[in-house]
Amino acid sequence: MLSTIQLTFGAYLLVLLAIGAYFFATTETRRLSDYLLAGRNVGAWPVALSEVSSVASGWTFFAWVSVGFATGIHGLWFSLTMIFVVVFMYRYVGSRFRRQSEALGSITVADHLALAVSDDRVGGYVRIVATVSILLFMGAYVGAQIIAVGEAMDTGIGIDYAVAVAVGGVVVGLYTTLGGFNASIWTDVFQGVLIFVAAVSLPVLMIAEVGGWSAFVAEAAAVEDAALLELSGGLAGQALLISVLGWVTFAFGTIGQPHSLMRLQAIRSERLLSPAAVIAVAFQSLRLTVPLLIGAAGRVIYGSVDNPENVAMLAIVDFFPELVAGVLLAAIVSAILSTSDSMLLVASSDFTRFYEERIDPSASQGTLILLGRIAVVVLAVGGVAIALAQPGTILEIVEFAYIGLGATFGLPLLFLLFWERTTGEAVLAGIVAGLVATLGTYAVTEHYSLLVWPICIAAIVGVTLATSRTGSAVADVPEPTSSSQLADD
Repeated sequence: MLSTIQLTFGAYLLVLLAIGAYFFATTETRRLSDYLLAGRNVGAWPVALSEVSSVASGWTFFAWVSVGFATGIHGLWFSLTMIFVVVFMYRYVGSRFRRQSEALGSITVADHLALAVSDDRVGGYVRIVATVSILLFMGAYVGAQIIAVGEAMDTGIGIDYAVAVAVGGVVVGLYTTLGGFNASIWTDVFQGVLIFVAAVSLPVLMIAEVGGWSAFVAEAAAVEDAALLELSGGLAGQALLISVLGWVTFAFGTIGQPHSLMRLQAIRSERLLSPAAVIAVAFQSLRLTVPLLIGAAGRVIYGSVDNPENVAMLAIVDFFPELVAGVLLAAIVSAILSTSDSMLLVASSDFTRFYEERIDPSASQGTLILLGRIAVVVLAVGGVAIALAQPGTILEIVEFAYIGLGATFGLPLLFLLFWERTTGEAVLAGIVAGLVATLGTYAVTEHYSLLVWPICIAAIVGVTLATSRTGSAVADVPEPTSSSQLADD
């Protein structure tokens, strides 16, 4: 007989499918940009909540909780850096990127980099390498999310891991295929509210179980082999420096997350970026700190567990009534699905744009939308395959994908937007360097994040200086116009 938790969770999944079906039935989708960017007509609240939900993934409630379980608040080095980067992206990158994206007609960051290069030959190479990079890193990222879905449903709901992986892959693939970016945005908004409830209530109950804040502080300080409430994490000297630099360089990957950058392309007006930034930073601050407390409280309560990435799932089942637990487990899985749907859309759109630009320029918009939907299904199946293989922990897989995307797309985009001397060849060099450096350094050292950024920066700057006179030009950033400064009315 199905439990209350299972019934509640199943009802939640049906709501997601209903949202996808609603937008499939009611949205007029004639152009690829309608399907992939919702016609560039998304407001501040949906953009901000969706952006936070799209990165509040299995990494947050599984991998990040496990960091809190192992090292406590030492992970705040990552959190503080990422908050700083989010502010920078909204304050300085968002308006320039949104403006240039509309001028170029770009749909994703990979599409943007290719269209920004004036030389069609160089732009073609940019699109090829960028598409390969997207499929590689996003494929790994989606696989990590579906692993988290499987662990959540296995630990919290009692569904076999393999079955859970298949169910999660089918649901996210189906509602994204049906509703496109509109479905992704509005399921993310719905999920963002649930994420907030889960993130606030769970640590409060766990700390109350310990005996209150004072008792928690005392017991956390008494835990052996872990400085849970020390920013140093109990490290000192060179070990502390390497650890801090590792977290900081990991967080720098935020500059190049395609599923977040799509939100900046889709927002209705540049003027909405400021309120969206406030909303996003508030929610990001919450989701980057609270899971560390959940992990630290789990260390105090449970002592040791087979898999620290499942601590949040164990706590939800232990500390909430079944009905509430079902809703909150849905909130955790919602965070995972919200990341997966965004990633599927990005990878699908880049593959579709590659088809349109390099294989069949005469393809109709209907054909491209159909191809995009087919690509979502194929990528979802690939993510399920990776999840079944489980090549590493969620944290390891996400870190690899996060740094790879940041270096491959984030750095070239920043140089393109802010350094006028950047050439098309330098953009291509940056993408190639990001791909090769991430793969190469990952294979030889656990501290690969420290090496990727210097390599990529050197490649972009070096090629720019070498080709500044003979290289292909890149598009200028248009000046603000009255149409781009419209208020949200």
